[in-house]
Amino acid sequence: MRYIEMRENREHGTPEFPYAYYIVSETHPRYNMIYHWHAECEILFVRAGSLSLSLDGQPFHLSEGDCILMTGGRVHGGVPDHCVYECLVFDADSLLNGAGVCSEEFAPVAELSSVSDFIFKPGSLFNETVQKIFTFMKEKPGGYHFFVRGELLNLLGMVVSRNAVEHRALTPLYLKRLRKLKHVIRYISERYQNPITLGELAEQCGMNSNYFCRAFKEFTGMTPVEYLNFYRVESACERILKAEESITEIAFLCGFNDFSYFIKVFKKYKGVTPSQYAKKILLQG
Repeated sequence: MRYIEMRENREHGTPEFPYAYYIVSETHPRYNMIYHWHAECEILFVRAGSLSLSLDGQPFHLSEGDCILMTGGRVHGGVPDHCVYECLVFDADSLLNGAGVCSEEFAPVAELSSVSDFIFKPGSLFNETVQKIFTFMKEKPGGYHFFVRGELLNLLGMVVSRNAVEHRALTPLYLKRLRKLKHVIRYISERYQNPITLGELAEQCGMNSNYFCRAFKEFTGMTPVEYLNFYRVESACERILKAEESITEIAFLCGFNDFSYFIKVFKKYKGVTPSQYAKKILLQG
């Protein structure tokens, strides 16, 4: 299951303990955060460097020590700059199961369009609590399942009690465009190995090409063609990591019909050629 599918279908954690911890650095094949969404909530902490994040089309810049809570269903992606970030993906419904009043209080907060209230700065109690959770997830001491669940409930309580920011209601037009964006990015994730034209993508959204390009870039910060190439490069990185095919085979399997163009695009996004990237990963391994 590909990490970078628009709607992430990969399982985070286990059915009994639906919580998954990840740490991502520059050498990680998933370093560039391609646009995607999932039903679970996600806590992201910038350990080093910075991250330019887009969340439902809203731009945010996260610096070292910043932390953000992203509620389920939000389209997000980002461009890291010498960044190391950690994240925890968790199922809020499972966490709040049986806690009726807590679910009722958290639900409206989770649906807010403005997420500036979900960003926490260094030294905050929220960030300190997140570090405790990350430590439990990394070290897995006896009883850590209880501690993780308890601290996550504590975090959600902080978010609800901090609900003092102005909120902008999602308009029907905004929601409609967002649904179309989710559809076209999922369309790319399912067909990126084949030729895809701009007109084809615009047709999926029911828009003309010019309007579609503007709308797509407004939400993602990329043109549709840039996103498609970026997605293909990320897919190539995952295949390079597995080391099951040659670089030439990977290029064609990821939708590049011109090997020279593949090298050019890969270097644009990764700063090195595919072969250099493979050697870098090998050395890191």
